[in-house]
Amino acid sequence: MMNNRFLQGASVICTIFTVLGVNSFEKQLSFSGQKAQYANLVQAQTSQEQIARQVYQKSSPAVVTVQTGQGHGSGFIISKDGLIITNAHVIKPLPRNEEEVEKYNPKDFPSVVTVVFSDGKKVAADVLGFGKNGLDLAMLKIHNQKNLRTLDLAAAGSAKVGDRIFTLGTPLDADFKDTFTQGNITRIDSRTGEIQHDAVIQGGNSGGPLLNSKGQVICVNTAGIVGPGKLNSGMNFAIPVAQVQSFITAARKKDISSVSTLFEKSTKSAVANISLNGQIINNSLAEGDRIRENGSFVNLYQFQGRAGQQVVIEMTSQKINSLLS
Repeated sequence: MMNNRFLQGASVICTIFTVLGVNSFEKQLSFSGQKAQYANLVQAQTSQEQIARQVYQKSSPAVVTVQTGQGHGSGFIISKDGLIITNAHVIKPLPRNEEEVEKYNPKDFPSVVTVVFSDGKKVAADVLGFGKNGLDLAMLKIHNQKNLRTLDLAAAGSAKVGDRIFTLGTPLDADFKDTFTQGNITRIDSRTGEIQHDAVIQGGNSGGPLLNSKGQVICVNTAGIVGPGKLNSGMNFAIPVAQVQSFITAARKKDISSVSTLFEKSTKSAVANISLNGQIINNSLAEGDRIRENGSFVNLYQFQGRAGQQVVIEMTSQKINSLLS
């Protein structure tokens, strides 16, 4: 009996040792797995950092600040002899209120601007012209240059929703030149090709490049929606590279506008007279209409009525929320 008990005890002890050994082995495997996962994570992070650093180092020398005397924007060099792309509204801002609309003169803009490189070097650049048909692009030219750093343009249509993107420019203040941010493409307009992204940009980034992971220009930053506290909302918009390529081709042929085409004064009378006999008015709001203090467009109408007279006005729209005031 003692031998049987001993044997049983020995059997139990061996079993316990076996279980403990397995547990210990599993712990070692688990620990090794954690180290492997951590190593992979670090490697992935390092890879992303390397891409970002390479994009910045490659692109920074070719991205400039464009100073006009009234403000500043961003731009980038596309030829070794000094051709630069920026936004038209950087050179000729849109009117912000009714008073500026009345004084707006499309020919009143600086013919020469100052271009500031990332290293602080300043040179003069001529304004060669603007995009036609409301295209928010302008071409500048630095003279007496032969070997400037340039940015390559990506293939048209190569950008996709979800792609990692990078921006370079001069947000808010000229002292913040060479600011580098990153994000993703969040939407591409199927009709216009306009690219929406969430990389942080601010006023002053206009005209700067939106870059892919190869450091190629996929579009030109143009606008963004400001959220509460005047912070960037993450909804930013850029002109696609296909339109940039067409503009460059036109500029080389000198087939661009001598003035900005972003805004044209309305030829409509200030206030239209309407009658109260069931008259139907078809109209729309567009560039060139009167501008309210908040920057929105407005059409004005007036009619004659008698005190106490009841007037019914109906308004319908398929594109915007109808509003009469």
